[in-house]
Amino acid sequence: MASTWHRIGNVPSPALPGSSVAEQDSRIVVVAQIFYFVFLMMVFIGQQPFASRTQDELVAMAADNDGSDLFKQALFIGFALLLTAVQMLRQHPLKYRFTFWPLAIMLVWFLITCSWGVDPFVSFKRVMQQFIVIYITFCALALMGPERLFTALRWALITSLIICWISMPLTPAAVHPPTESDKALIGAWRGFFFHKNIAGAVMALCFIVCGNAWIDRRKWYYALFALMAFLFVVGTKSKTSLALCIGMLMISNIYRALSDSTQKRAILLMMLGFGMVGFLALYIAYQPTIERLFADPTSFTGRVSIWQVVFDYLADHPYLGAGFGGFWQVGTNSPAHDYLNQQFQMLTAHSHDGYLEILVTTGPLGLIMLLVSFLALPAYWFLTGSTKQNQHLMVPAFAVWVFVMYQNLLETSFFDKDRQVWVIFLAAIATAHATFKAKPRPQWQRRQISSAETAHG
Repeated sequence: MASTWHRIGNVPSPALPGSSVAEQDSRIVVVAQIFYFVFLMMVFIGQQPFASRTQDELVAMAADNDGSDLFKQALFIGFALLLTAVQMLRQHPLKYRFTFWPLAIMLVWFLITCSWGVDPFVSFKRVMQQFIVIYITFCALALMGPERLFTALRWALITSLIICWISMPLTPAAVHPPTESDKALIGAWRGFFFHKNIAGAVMALCFIVCGNAWIDRRKWYYALFALMAFLFVVGTKSKTSLALCIGMLMISNIYRALSDSTQKRAILLMMLGFGMVGFLALYIAYQPTIERLFADPTSFTGRVSIWQVVFDYLADHPYLGAGFGGFWQVGTNSPAHDYLNQQFQMLTAHSHDGYLEILVTTGPLGLIMLLVSFLALPAYWFLTGSTKQNQHLMVPAFAVWVFVMYQNLLETSFFDKDRQVWVIFLAAIATAHATFKAKPRPQWQRRQISSAETAHG
């Protein structure tokens, strides 16, 4: 008897987000969701909302930026332990099992690079902070599943938006004050955030998430929140975020329309990839013109001079990098200090390019791992994992992913401590991976062929 393989249907998979099974979560899952929401709010608001920004304070902050904040460390470890306890006490199967191994391998490499940093202990503390933040994100995902995780993110963004708007008439600290050493910041909205560029990026992501929620659910309040977020981005004068938030909402809707066409999604992803290269090339080629047009020192001016510091160091140390988190602001021995070309760079905290930051700190191997983990693999998930049933998760996660990949051409948010954009990006990547894994897939089964079927070919 011969046999053959034929497709009989779909592999049983975890309940899709929004199904009746997924809605029957136990109360302990709700507790985990509350823990994760509180964690997000702590990240967004920070320990010093509406912090003053005098020149002396900025200098002191730059000198005391070695990751030694014991309160923050204890707080994050506490969140990690709470989620671990909830996981141990759970009454239901995990909704996600961690298989994002390239990310884990990358973290191990970061840990190895600490050994040759100028201050290995500072680099070690910064790596461990990343371990904790990533652990909290994926532990929460395992308990809640992507639907609840992204819902917690959405409402944390909305809560931050409401607080920022309420703060505007209540405190002058919600706007950059006249005492700013950088006069271009004066009058820009920042809400409770430390800097208007942070506020602009977070509110732009809020606009993207709420805009997509309104398109998927047609609830009027999501449209209102999206409008409020857009107006706040305008008030921050953060032109990078303003341009990206409009573009990403348009691109995400194109992606939504192509949810049934893998070939067309592939073309869209290729165009976005070429767009990233072209965007950076045009910026470098026309930097003086762009700087005059935007006239925003905190967004553009000085970036090329900062990149030159990185390139000069890489010319002397091309293979291993300075160790994770070990190039800028590692005290008086910071490797960057030997290559500075302008005085303001003494206060520079990062390379103003996420890809260059990983390259200069962890070497070419670290950059390759980053591109595999955060560019190539998510591109595959978004290419093959989107369906009509899960697009309410995949589309906003796709928009956040593209936003952050582009933003890192001019800013640094990859593995940037516990900064807001980085934590939002982690939540989007975790949501996309879990949703991709939950997509039903064909199941194949061997069937015996009778003699008559064999005789007739």
